[in-house]
Amino acid sequence: MNDFSYDILDLLKKYDHDTNAALAGENCPQCLYAFSPLRENLFEWVEFEPDARILQIGSDYGSFTGILAERVKEVVVLDPRDENLEVNRIRHGERENVIYVRGDLRDQVQWKVYKPKLEADAKEIMCQPFDYIILGGFLMECKKEEAIGLLREAADYLKPGGVMLAAVENETGVRYWMGAPKQENSYLEPEFRSLFEELKKTWGGNFTMYYPVPDYRYPVAVYSDHYLPETGDVTNISKRYDGPGFWFGSEEEAMAKACQNGMFTKFNNSFLGVWEKGTK
Repeated sequence: MNDFSYDILDLLKKYDHDTNAALAGENCPQCLYAFSPLRENLFEWVEFEPDARILQIGSDYGSFTGILAERVKEVVVLDPRDENLEVNRIRHGERENVIYVRGDLRDQVQWKVYKPKLEADAKEIMCQPFDYIILGGFLMECKKEEAIGLLREAADYLKPGGVMLAAVENETGVRYWMGAPKQENSYLEPEFRSLFEELKKTWGGNFTMYYPVPDYRYPVAVYSDHYLPETGDVTNISKRYDGPGFWFGSEEEAMAKACQNGMFTKFNNSFLGVWEKGTK
């Protein structure tokens, strides 16, 4: 996934940091991806503990940071890109419970607290165990062969009983059968499940797969292994929020058939994995 932080910084400057005004005045997909309130729906339903600490891996233009900061005691945002952290800081920097750290999870030497709290010790902040770790779309930026290594590294920073949430695109999502271009580093369902099965081998715990509809970027509903949609429940998914429509068929009709035949999980456009770390 390409980074367009400088474009978003220009928009924030143009609209005096008013994201609603930017959404009303612009029609570029970058603006929608960064500022759409639909993006918060991916985690809006999660019952976070109020006194929790969250590690958000990948700044993602601050799309999730605001709702996370409203729910918990502290949010630490880790990202290797100054410009993406700056977008997030402009949007949420007034929140006292948000800390920005520049760096890569796998390179402690390079960790540095990003302004405005430059005096803080990044390693001390990062090495306190977290109750939740969020990877909103960061796995889509990593090569698939690197994913399990990243998740293992992240698991080391998670408290026993803590929860990790990670979202990716489904390689066999219905939108691709209708002609949409494939997203790089998307996953087959068994591939994605296997990542968390590997974590369970080391740390135990429980795993549940969730299914954001129409996808993890702009979800309007989130189903799970324990609550799957029935025929006709998945509607209005042909609308393209960030690109043109594709007319090789009806996504709604295709998903209705998938639900009818017990194949919804194979053809939904995205996955959200939720793993609770074991206590062993």
